[in-house]
Amino acid sequence: MFGTLKFMKLSEELKEEIENTQVLIFAGGKAKRMGYLQTPKPLLKISNKPLIDYTVEMCAFCGFKDFVFLLGYKSEEIKNHIKGRWEEKINVKYSIEPERIKGKGKALKYALKNGKIDKKRRSLILFPDDLILDKTIPAQLLLTHLTGRKLFATEATATFVKGVTFPFGKGEINEFGLVEKFEEKPLLKIYTSTGLYVFEPHVYKLVEKKISLASSEPQEFESIILPILAKEKKLFSFVIPPNAWISVNTVKEYELAQKIFEKRIFHRQARN
Repeated sequence: MFGTLKFMKLSEELKEEIENTQVLIFAGGKAKRMGYLQTPKPLLKISNKPLIDYTVEMCAFCGFKDFVFLLGYKSEEIKNHIKGRWEEKINVKYSIEPERIKGKGKALKYALKNGKIDKKRRSLILFPDDLILDKTIPAQLLLTHLTGRKLFATEATATFVKGVTFPFGKGEINEFGLVEKFEEKPLLKIYTSTGLYVFEPHVYKLVEKKISLASSEPQEFESIILPILAKEKKLFSFVIPPNAWISVNTVKEYELAQKIFEKRIFHRQARN
């Protein structure tokens, strides 16, 4: 099924579920690991296209129409870009976080508190710095999520890749201190979250209960809400191949993404 789903071939039932799902795009961070960029991270370009455009384009391709952008750092620049590029094509709302709102958990609660998110509708959650290379994945994720709800009454679904490249060398050391095996940047066969989720309205209640806007520390829903859902067996999984996801959280990852997209363009041109 992977990579073969075309929106026009979706069942009428799934089309209806897509239309009834709102898209939340978290684009308010300061990109600390990239050195506090002058350009807002969501507007960084790969192959002459901003990261945020890849995210919106992918969701729009699958038929999603209602978008909420959760903004913070340099929000006006991002908002102006969305207005010029997308507001005539999709339905748009903005949640502009004040400086004191730090962490994705707080950003989500702030948007809920201020009525930017429809609490009666499920949400598809994405981040522009998690690039997905198959445009059909949001529709596939929703289909998998609906399966989890039907089979196990789950309330959320997280997208994973099986296998991630460890950024350092790995050694196996015996009791005498001798290195018996060394492997540079090994592929670890663990399930790694890609930052792509679906939440049912029940999850909003958890966010409102467990996330504190008054806390002086950043609060992330991945570290507070998802462990609760997993413990209660309310979190389903959707697994995609490692080469379908690129994380852009560091300068090195950004440069790698540039190379991958340049290669994709070269192969596409060669085929034509």
